[in-house]
Amino acid sequence: MEIVVNDTNILIDLAKADLLRLCPLMSLEFHTLDVIVEEVEDYEQRRAVDELVAEGTLKVRSLSGKQMMTVMEKVEAYEGKCNLSPEDISVLVYAKENDFRLLTGDKTLRTKAIDDGVTVSGILYLTDRMLDDNLVTAEEMISILQRLLTVNKRLPKKSIEERIKELKEGKGIGSEPL
Repeated sequence: MEIVVNDTNILIDLAKADLLRLCPLMSLEFHTLDVIVEEVEDYEQRRAVDELVAEGTLKVRSLSGKQMMTVMEKVEAYEGKCNLSPEDISVLVYAKENDFRLLTGDKTLRTKAIDDGVTVSGILYLTDRMLDDNLVTAEEMISILQRLLTVNKRLPKKSIEERIKELKEGKGIGSEPL
């Protein structure tokens, strides 16, 4: 089973789109860091994330001392060059050192992760996997993607609109899951 590391914005987008409920059903193992969970400040979103943690769907890890040193070195190296937070750098270090896929919607983090040789994906990776795992129908996914566009203006609007168009053009719309 593939292990994916969640950045804060992915957890928040999943919560806002009511998709956290599908995570236990996906053929992925979800990891994040304690510092990332702490960034989820909205009460309802945090409650939903905490439920995933309690049931074992979302595994929360802490960095080792060595990993923390790597984070601090990167914080210093990136200072004045990019606006990555220590939390962003933490998930990057964790994903890289474990050879896990990093899930983020943060463009700067995505760029730095790719530069470091980390496989990076965003929310569309998860929505595609939900379709692949037959957890939602194409019609439901259209609604989900439209909701995502309204709850997060920073998402890749063009890519999401293209995905909606593909689904509307008959790639599985109706009561049968893709």
